[in-house]
Amino acid sequence: MLAVRISPTTSLAFVVALFANYFSPTAIQAQTYPVMIQLDLNDETIQATPVIASQEQVIMLGRDGQLWDFAPGEAANFSQLAQPFHPLPQNQLRGKLLDEFGRGFDVSGTGSYLVVHPAGAKDRWANQFEQLYRSFHQYFTARAIPLQRNEFPLVAIVFPDFSTYQKYAASEGMRVSKGVVGYYSPKTNRVALYDVTGGNPNHPLWGENLATIIHEATHQTAFNTGVHSRYSRQPKWFVEGLATMFEAPGVWDSRNHPQFRERLNKARLSEFMQYMKTQRQPNSLQQFIATDDAYYERPSTAYGEGWALVFYLIETHPREFAQYSKAVANRPAGEPYTAQQRVQDFQDAFGSDFNLLESYFLRYIEQSPHKL
Repeated sequence: MLAVRISPTTSLAFVVALFANYFSPTAIQAQTYPVMIQLDLNDETIQATPVIASQEQVIMLGRDGQLWDFAPGEAANFSQLAQPFHPLPQNQLRGKLLDEFGRGFDVSGTGSYLVVHPAGAKDRWANQFEQLYRSFHQYFTARAIPLQRNEFPLVAIVFPDFSTYQKYAASEGMRVSKGVVGYYSPKTNRVALYDVTGGNPNHPLWGENLATIIHEATHQTAFNTGVHSRYSRQPKWFVEGLATMFEAPGVWDSRNHPQFRERLNKARLSEFMQYMKTQRQPNSLQQFIATDDAYYERPSTAYGEGWALVFYLIETHPREFAQYSKAVANRPAGEPYTAQQRVQDFQDAFGSDFNLLESYFLRYIEQSPHKL
């Protein structure tokens, strides 16, 4: 069953805030499985289980994998259902997606994925997402890094043009430009993107579609297999570094690209090498991992540094990488992630000598181009 933490204290707070008329604190504390609550929210009836609950805020996980974030007073008609929480079966979720997107779209199931796509375009889209999912598992299995089984079917939505994609993104509170071909939302647990080729698989820009699938499907798979957590803050260098690492053909398609040089993301390597030569300050590794500031203050160099650090750690310290990933993914839901705690989690996995680790890291990356 899905591992959602519901401590007696949290459950009691949830009852006090929302369900005092339905069940006693004793009954809640006796639960050994996630409870399933039905309630009305924004003119919609949902069935979900609490992830975070207080007098001020409730976050619930829906049966389709979406997270619902609301103040207690915004919901009505609460009741606890007799059966425990469980995800929607794939066939039911498929029907729900068909109702949501309507004419002009098909929904293709490929094992782990449900892909909403323009009618008749299954092979161009659904197979690509499923291949990325398998490649993700193969990569981590080869390095003895265990993954959890995803509890929910992974949903991806492909729009035929930018305007329909932009309208959908706006409904989720996302502002996108034509340069933002797609995104993964931890809140909805969906990937959304638009077809830059206008339906032509032979278009020279098809590679841009594929690059978007690779990057965003990596985010989605990582957040659904225990590498990252949707319920607690995750370091941006870790999340984005992993996604950019999978952009390299030797990572997402290792069967056809088995050489070390093919696992290098050449564009990110070039970015980081230039940054090292011209701007990077010595002994700045600790500062980089302590906050997400670099991604907002210097995004043109932060993505390259995040790629380089994740690539180095997983290639040279896979056991420690697995330990670090588990520690970060298992952080308590909703708690702030201070710079001090970020540094401590990193040191617990990779050692406390940042200067020594940084010297090994930079030497490894500097030597990488000689293996091309």
